Amino acid sequence: MANIPRDITDRIRDLERQVRELTSAANRVPAQTAIRTGAVVVSGPGSLDVVDDTGRLRARIGVQGTKTVQVWDVAGTLVFSQ
Repeated sequence: MANIPRDITDRIRDLERQVRELTSAANRVPAQTAIRTGAVVVSGPGSLDVVDDTGRLRARIGVQGTKTVQVWDVAGTLVFSQ
């Protein structure tokens, strides 16, 4: 076996530990829920939809036929369409 200085193996072991920590931390961090800077870009025929915690569509910004903004109330009734 090659003669490898002890400090190199310690450094490799430390790097491996750090990679494991980063991997597990990435799986623990909750999804980002706010955009603090920059723009949200929706291109093509897409839209930006706001959905409540029950999965009901509450607002849509984007081209939907001839409409660009639509808002629904809690009951699911369309209350604004422009």
